[in-house]
Amino acid sequence: MQGNVGSKIRDARKERNITLRDLSERSGLSVSQLSKLENGKARLTVDVALMIAGVLHVPVASFLFSPKPGMQARRSITRAGSGILHQGNAMEFEVLCSDFRDKTNIFWRVTLRAKSFEENGGWRSHSGEEFIHVLSGNLELHTIHYDPTVLQPGDSILFDGEMQHAYVALGGEPVVMLMSNTVPRDGLPAGAGV
Repeated sequence: MQGNVGSKIRDARKERNITLRDLSERSGLSVSQLSKLENGKARLTVDVALMIAGVLHVPVASFLFSPKPGMQARRSITRAGSGILHQGNAMEFEVLCSDFRDKTNIFWRVTLRAKSFEENGGWRSHSGEEFIHVLSGNLELHTIHYDPTVLQPGDSILFDGEMQHAYVALGGEPVVMLMSNTVPRDGLPAGAGV
């Protein structure tokens, strides 16, 4: 799967006329590391995927999963705990209902452990809209244009993903949330299948 991920990163980069050196400078990752990722010789972590997706302005999901070949589901079910899992230092993403072709949204169950803005990796942005519904814990959402907003269990928010944003788990407890990102048709690497 890593080779496929690498080609998605390369395609997204080339579609935007960004060189490896440019991507390196903007993401803080070395040219060597990026080259290894693109050639399937290094494993993509969620943290690195978030950095690259932010620079390329694509949903991070476009790198982290692909629908199964030939799947053309008109419904999609993810049984408890069976979604594709991607772990990062501050966040864990479980991809939900990923085998629906030509989707306009990507759905996640996210566990956030970052207790500070810095621990979360600072600002990120991506194309499309982002929806969050908090299941447990207290989420502090930082956005570049608004004061931080605290969301508690049962609270929801929808915002423009291009607006820089970051998440913090308050009170020393992880936050569990449902998240959905819209998938602009022109915002995905070729062959992303979503």
